[in-house]
Amino acid sequence: MNESYRLGEQSVITYLQRLANGVSTAELDVAALPTELHAIGEQLQKTHAILQQERQLLECNAYIDPLTNLGNRGGLDRRVEQLWRTGDPFTCAYIDIDHLKHCNDKFGHAEGNRHILSICRALTETMEHNEMLFRIGGDEFVLVSPTTGEAELEQRLERVRADLIEATSDDKAPMISSFSFGCSRVDPLAGDTRRQMTMDADRKMYRYKLMHRVQQPKDSDAPQHPIAEQFPCNDRVFQAISMSSETRYPFILNLDTGESQWSVNAVRDFDLPSQHPFNSVDMWLARVHPEDRDNVRSELDMVVNGTWHFHYMQYRVMDATGAYALCDCTGYRLDGTDTEPNMYVGIIINRSLADTTDSVTGLGDIHALINAIGEMRRVARKAGFIAIKVDDIAEVNARFGFDAGDRVLAESAACLMDCSRGKGRLFRSTGPTFVALFDELGPEAIDELASEIERFLGSPVLIGSLEYQPPIRVATLHLDGVDRQPVSILNELKARLKEAPQVPGTKLD
Repeated sequence: MNESYRLGEQSVITYLQRLANGVSTAELDVAALPTELHAIGEQLQKTHAILQQERQLLECNAYIDPLTNLGNRGGLDRRVEQLWRTGDPFTCAYIDIDHLKHCNDKFGHAEGNRHILSICRALTETMEHNEMLFRIGGDEFVLVSPTTGEAELEQRLERVRADLIEATSDDKAPMISSFSFGCSRVDPLAGDTRRQMTMDADRKMYRYKLMHRVQQPKDSDAPQHPIAEQFPCNDRVFQAISMSSETRYPFILNLDTGESQWSVNAVRDFDLPSQHPFNSVDMWLARVHPEDRDNVRSELDMVVNGTWHFHYMQYRVMDATGAYALCDCTGYRLDGTDTEPNMYVGIIINRSLADTTDSVTGLGDIHALINAIGEMRRVARKAGFIAIKVDDIAEVNARFGFDAGDRVLAESAACLMDCSRGKGRLFRSTGPTFVALFDELGPEAIDELASEIERFLGSPVLIGSLEYQPPIRVATLHLDGVDRQPVSILNELKARLKEAPQVPGTKLD
């Protein structure tokens, strides 16, 4: 064997070893091989090229949906992983096609596929150059945008949806095309998680579907039932659901007839006249604390007349013992149809009993606070935050005992409740820090409340013979809409509190 052949053979072996080790960029210089090895080298190159093509095809099939040629769930995971590594904020929209099952059942799967493709075209035609759309299920899609904000993406999708409905209504197409969606803005570097992103967007999409899903025209021979004959919900099912929690009270109100359903626990804990009272809005308002009643009435009126479809508020309600319990109320207005009533459906959480209540102050704890901010993300309203930190609690605990420190925090919570007067929701965040959340209040109103809190929270607390005035820090945050995860907002409030000037109190040294 001559030296030239031996070196050529070694080049071929090295090339094969690199391919075996996964080096897809490995190259073989066939021209430099001895003549006897040219045919072998050319065949190896051809085989490698074919394998590369097949590998690319397999990868493509692994990440591409065959019907739409969009990315699939695997493609979405890969794209999100890329964005997460960069650490830059981005927005995702979870999109669900309305009534796809109805289309498949009535017109066949071929028409269902055409229905999917027409909506995909409408979505992709309005996308920015750096955005990607993925099909992650039969009727489920996710749009990922590295640059567009949450509110802007919501407005764009709303326009696409409205155009689709207009183009397919009035017998212009076999069925009306529409979709429901929910958007979520995430910031990996601010502590947001992918699970938070998914849950937030998915819940917003489901809420949107509840309130805005287009009703398809009904068959003329389908049986029709007058609204007056309909009861909001099967009573046995409703009460079974109601009894699953001692501290959460579901309710259903038929806005057309005034009929309502309340849980057995609500009847017991708030001394309601029955489980099916009429005029229940007035009945409930009569139990709301007088200082909170006007604000509660105003919000409920907006829901009843259809101005708002979502209601979330914290206020005080008189319980069966005559004491006032702090309650969270979350409710949705469901618009009616020709055969279905307008309804207001929701749940009331009794914070004096709930497991997310801080035992010292009676306010919601950090878990309740995170949930409340999450709910605010699902409503396109202004949002205001006031963070309050009571300084020197550690010193009070060390000098007078933990009972004294708890009394200072409890008194501070009571002052905060008086200052808010039902306009906002109050929580004990962590340690000696409180957070108040406000909907639909402008920056001036928030700053005025913060100033009032600074004045009133400085009231002395009697500890033994000492009149102790706690030093505090107050910081505010104003948002045109909550478009971030709760962790990001709480971190910003914490940073603002750290920089806020201290309102001096009693010196303990």
